[in-house]
Amino acid sequence: MKNHTSPPNRILRLLRRPLLPLAVLSVVLALWTARAEACAHYPPECRREDLLPLLQKETLTEADYNLIFNQTGLASPGVDELYASNRQLELLGLQQRFFADAEVECSHSNLFTRSERLTNFRSIVDGVDFLPTVQDGDILITFNGHVLGWRSGHAAIVVDAAGRLTLEAIMPGCDSGICCLESWEEYPGFALLRLKGISAEERAQIAAYAREHLTGLPYSLMVFTDSHGADTSAAPLSGTQCAHLVWYAYRHFGYDLDSNGGFVVTPDDLYHSDLLELVQIYGLPPNS
Repeated sequence: MKNHTSPPNRILRLLRRPLLPLAVLSVVLALWTARAEACAHYPPECRREDLLPLLQKETLTEADYNLIFNQTGLASPGVDELYASNRQLELLGLQQRFFADAEVECSHSNLFTRSERLTNFRSIVDGVDFLPTVQDGDILITFNGHVLGWRSGHAAIVVDAAGRLTLEAIMPGCDSGICCLESWEEYPGFALLRLKGISAEERAQIAAYAREHLTGLPYSLMVFTDSHGADTSAAPLSGTQCAHLVWYAYRHFGYDLDSNGGFVVTPDDLYHSDLLELVQIYGLPPNS
């Protein structure tokens, strides 16, 4: 005598076949996302040291620079600028902010992307300039934005350091525009980068070009670098994205910041460019 499976049971059995892989995929993606969000902010790996003896020195050694970097996140170019202008006491405020506990909140910035922000950024160190040596043309990178577990990040170019202004392509649906530098204070992690061996005047010229020619562009992911050499003097851009905007401004002056030479430039490509030097880091792995 044959056993006959009822139609509802057969349907359930058929549905279970695709549902199991989908359930496994959902769990994997959830774990991948959770792992990414756990890396929103890296606290210092060393204990806090007394910097006051260094503030009284006229000449710093390599060991002194390393100590200051590990205690404040400020690299030698920024340290030299503070010492040259007798502002080295600002290192104490940077150190306090660097070691302060970070309270991080993650939320959707759009349908696909989640981003992290510091909820206590105003109280971490009230009154401290979190970017004391920023200059025109400097580049800001953060990785506090991710799609599932992939950290896409964000990039900006400083177009008016005195006025604390950046130029950014923020997200789909928004044209590139002028933003407030202070918004970067909310990121749990960021890096400030600068073109090596180039005068402040030329970097200011690059910033001015970006502000004049790359403002008001539609956000687009379908923009490419052309690894064989983009003609940035050709027809105006029809769109841009955050890293592409920064890359395009510097490429116009002959500097290709795309570290892997691909057709798409990302914040990570800019971050690892050999043409850039680190000025300051916060909340990122010091050896990244």
